[in-house]
Amino acid sequence: MAEGRQGFVNHLSNFVNALIHLAPSRNYITQFLYVVKMNGSLDYEIVEEAFPEIVKDENTRDAFARIFGISFSDKVTLERNGFGWVLTEFIDIIFKLFENADFRSKVGVLLRDEYPEGLPNLVREWLEVRLKGLASVPELGDDAVKVLKEIVRTERIKVDDLERSLNISRGRIIECLRLLELYKLVNKEYDNSYRPTEELQRYHDVLEGI
Repeated sequence: MAEGRQGFVNHLSNFVNALIHLAPSRNYITQFLYVVKMNGSLDYEIVEEAFPEIVKDENTRDAFARIFGISFSDKVTLERNGFGWVLTEFIDIIFKLFENADFRSKVGVLLRDEYPEGLPNLVREWLEVRLKGLASVPELGDDAVKVLKEIVRTERIKVDDLERSLNISRGRIIECLRLLELYKLVNKEYDNSYRPTEELQRYHDVLEGI
């Protein structure tokens, strides 16, 4: 039965909100799945520290493993084509959709009352969440942000050059780089230099506010 324009807008709102709330920047479960997927695998200790509500309780962990197809051992991985894997692939589609300015503009016109500032760019939002998480890492976060800003400034740089320009010890720089790779904020090149990820290159202004 036809519900008229307002009925359509209500259904569109429900649909858009459902997609937005699947984003790893807004959903603890999909954040866990997406972080594991981004890295291929993660050390169990890292996952336990980052996601204690999922990992530390044995019953919760086992249920999570069965539902989403996750292997918990020394390394935590997603089983290929398991529900968790499929869900992260769907999130990639959501990211692509909400990064499209034309999509956000057209839908935003209909949902302007709900989103007066426009629909969120979920790719940018997820980057911002990771950068804030990086900055909050105890003892290492501040230096990791300094290293990242230098990599973005130079566009491509090696460890020796980072050590000279930042006056931070080589060992600490390497720790920072490992953290940056974990957060998928830099890529290591064949010549052992580091460069920002494509997302960070597109939205490097987000880093300025960190």
